[in-house]
Parts: sequence; C-alpha cells; structure tokens
Amino acid sequence: MLLSKARAFIERDFVVESSYKAAFAFESLRSLFPLFSFYYVSQLVARSPLSSRFADDGGYFPFVVVGVALSTYFMHAVHSFGGIVRRTQAVGCLEAVLSTRTSPQTVILLSPLYSFCSKTLHIVLIFVVGGLVLDVDFRRCNYVSAVATLGLAVAAFSGLGILSAALIVVLKKSDPIEWVMGSTLSLLSGAYFPVSLLPQWVRPLAACSPMTHALNAMRLAVLQGYSVSRLGRELTSLGATAVVLIPIGVYCFGKAVEKGRRDGTLLDH
Repeated sequence: MLLSKARAFIERDFVVESSYKAAFAFESLRSLFPLFSFYYVSQLVARSPLSSRFADDGGYFPFVVVGVALSTYFMHAVHSFGGIVRRTQAVGCLEAVLSTRTSPQTVILLSPLYSFCSKTLHIVLIFVVGGLVLDVDFRRCNYVSAVATLGLAVAAFSGLGILSAALIVVLKKSDPIEWVMGSTLSLLSGAYFPVSLLPQWVRPLAACSPMTHALNAMRLAVLQGYSVSRLGRELTSLGATAVVLIPIGVYCFGKAVEKGRRDGTLLDH
C-alpha cells in the first residue's frame, strides 16, 4: 500500500514537471555554473600556501565539488517539505490534500519523492562533469560508504525539513528553521573551505551542525575511499540526528495540521 502511494506521488509530480519541457535542462545548467566558477578559484588556491590543506583530498577543487554538490542536496532536503506546503497553500488545495484517506504524516513524507529523484540526477551530473570534463579523480571512491552517508544525511535533514513544514502550516510564512539553515549552514559546515579556517569561537557551532559531519564523511568516502567502519563517528552522529528529528518532525506536523483544521486556517497563507 505504501509503495503504491509513493509511486502515485512520483507519477503525479512527474506529469506536472514534464509539462515544462526545458525546466530540467535549465536547472541542470544552473547546478553546473558554480562548478566552473570554483574550478577557476581552485587554480588560485593551487598557487597559494593554502593548497597543502587539501592534499589528502586531491586538491581544493575536488574538496569544493563535494561541498557544493552535497550542501545543495542537503539543503534541498530541508526546503522541499516546506516548499510543498507553500505551493499547496498558494493554490488553495492544502486542506483537500490533507483530508484524503492518506494521513497527513504520510503525505508530508511522500510528497518530496519526485523532487529528491530529480535533484539526485542533478548531483550525479555534477560529479560526472567534474570527473570527465574537469579531471576530478573519483577512482578511490567507496560507493558503499558514500551511499550510506547520503542516506543518513538525507534522513537527518528531512527531519529538519518536516519541522520546517510544520512551522509553515502554523505561521503561514517562511519559518525560522529555513532562514537559519539557508543563511548560515553551508558557511559554518565547511562546504567551501575547511572548518579549521573559521574563528576558534565559531568551530564548536560547526561541530554541532549535521552538515559538517555529512560533508566530512562524504569527502572521506568519495575522495579517500574510507570504509563504513572508518566513518563510524560521522555516521553515528547523522543516524542519531535522523532518529531524533524525523519522529519529532512527523509528530509536530500532525499537530500543526490538527490545529489548522480546528482553527479553520489551513487555507490561509
């Protein structure tokens, strides 16, 4: 039953998105622009004393390719849930969607599936272009570790995304979680430069960020070939975050929908 519902959500969104013929191509091009920008930045870094900091990763460019691609993907996990709520509010069908036989919790969990599939293709494209066109060496990649890291990280950030969606149902506007995550997380988590370059007093904040652990684990898996057992600390942190945040997010979303129904505000935005 759950699989059939998941397939229905994916097919629904595919039909909608496929009506915009050039959308995927434009989104793919947009995702590649930072790649080429950082390629030329990496040429400057290679001539500076900072280049020694990236020796284990094969240079600054491989380091930043993983950071740009995966930080974008993880932030999508945060934004996608709230974005779905805002879109359905805007067209006036949120109450209808949440009044079906499918529970609100199942709706919020399954609704972003197509967008995740689409975003995954964009990330694969970034790595393919980085490897085949811009000579990033992925030969040491441990694919099992990379997939494990990706799955746990997406789960952790999805928990935050569901909490974000719950706040949007209640507040009707962009919520504080989305603003804070979008404004500061990539900066603090080492997406574009090592966390060690941050001021000493900021580093404890970076250590608390799930994105820091996700990017560290992904770089070690993709660029240095670390096995799952060698990524135990990072994967444990991501798994614990997911185990805590997903149930809290699902519970809060259910309560937010109940409050909206009781107050008659589900259609407000």
